Amino acid sequence: MTNELITTIRKYLGWCPMAAGVKHEQGGRKAAVQPENAVDAGPVAGRAVLFSRLTLLVTGLSWLVAFAALPYLPETIPVHWNVYGEADGFAGRLAGAFGLPIIITLTAILLVVLPRFDRMRVSFDDARDIYAIVLFATVSLLLGIEVTTLLSSAGMDLPLAVVLPVLLGFFFIVVGRLMPHIRRNTTIGIRLPWTVRDEMVWKKTHEHGGPVFVIAGVLIVLGSAVAGTVVMPLAFGILVVAVLYITVWSYRLSRAGTTDGVE
Repeated sequence: MTNELITTIRKYLGWCPMAAGVKHEQGGRKAAVQPENAVDAGPVAGRAVLFSRLTLLVTGLSWLVAFAALPYLPETIPVHWNVYGEADGFAGRLAGAFGLPIIITLTAILLVVLPRFDRMRVSFDDARDIYAIVLFATVSLLLGIEVTTLLSSAGMDLPLAVVLPVLLGFFFIVVGRLMPHIRRNTTIGIRLPWTVRDEMVWKKTHEHGGPVFVIAGVLIVLGSAVAGTVVMPLAFGILVVAVLYITVWSYRLSRAGTTDGVE
């Protein structure tokens, strides 16, 4: 049934990064392009299918969680918190319960559709498993936020100012680990004018930036255990520093006209 659903989605949306495409041999050479209705085999295709199915599962689970939590929610629940974990925005029970499932569903659809407009589709054909994992990590982060906020709204005493940065930290650890494997494209990754323009600058930037984002994620997770109420400003500051550092590093690399590295 899952395969039929994916086939139907592909039929109406057209090309998507998880679609069957070029299959790689172990030595890295491209094998012949498979017919559209052929069985898509190989590790890349297998991972793409697996994480596509997991994304569908997480999206459906977000709705089940909302329906399960609905009877336990008060008439008015918090839907937004400031940097210190204090609620400063509220909504009715229905809007609060189903707001995030709607956002998760729309995010999943958007991230499937966006690659159709990418100027470098071959990047997704060659690494569609990486894109599928990024998509899964994104909806999983949103599901974690949904579960945390609904449990808190239902009366469970959860330190949101700690839990939410931990979720964000793990997300950046996962994305950072994937960055060195993201092919040049205009949809995901460190999409700066000079990285999109130059293949080697893109490659070196993501190889260098991946570990930077992993370290940032680890620091956010560790900081969540000791920073107390200032953990959200701390997490934001860590991410700003990481983004600024890799942006400047990448720009200097592109200006130097070499991919050997920068001081």
